Amino acid sequence: MNKDLNSDKVFNPREDSVTADVNAAENANQNFIKIIGFGNLFMGDDGIGVKVIEELKKQDSLKGANNIKIIDGGTSGVDLIFALQDAVKAIIVDAVDAGQEIGEIKVFSLDDIKTVNSKSRPFKSFSMHDMDLVEVFELLKTLKINKSIRIIGIKPKNIGYSDRLSPEIADKIPEIIDLIQKELQ
Repeated sequence: MNKDLNSDKVFNPREDSVTADVNAAENANQNFIKIIGFGNLFMGDDGIGVKVIEELKKQDSLKGANNIKIIDGGTSGVDLIFALQDAVKAIIVDAVDAGQEIGEIKVFSLDDIKTVNSKSRPFKSFSMHDMDLVEVFELLKTLKINKSIRIIGIKPKNIGYSDRLSPEIADKIPEIIDLIQKELQ
């Protein structure tokens, strides 16, 4: 047994290992709701998903909700597949163009994307570097990973080298967070 020099706690490696295994097993059986923001913080409005995640982490409204995970998804669509493994529901925030006006927010289901995505007006996710959202969702279907997924997309104004969101897009962060809250109910 070892003693932590900063406290009176005595560590029993076997006991602590068993406790960690029990906690891991409990977490593995828990069904998580994941809020995942995609984007590149150095490409202007493409960073909206990550900025929303940063704001959610600052707020107290989701603290204590043990079944909700808030995730910075970066720019990898493939990582989304792994992130969904232990989720029952996912709410994805991203810069998307589905034919709406600049700054307009749309909430989509997977079926909605099929309807919106056409050759004349393709559904465009700006954040993904390896696969776009439509390709990721097709792969999820092929792998028979059936999850409840909602996409909250906002049409960006500027996608280019910048570490700032356009004011019109930044001003929509509270509205996006309200939509996330509604999706959690």
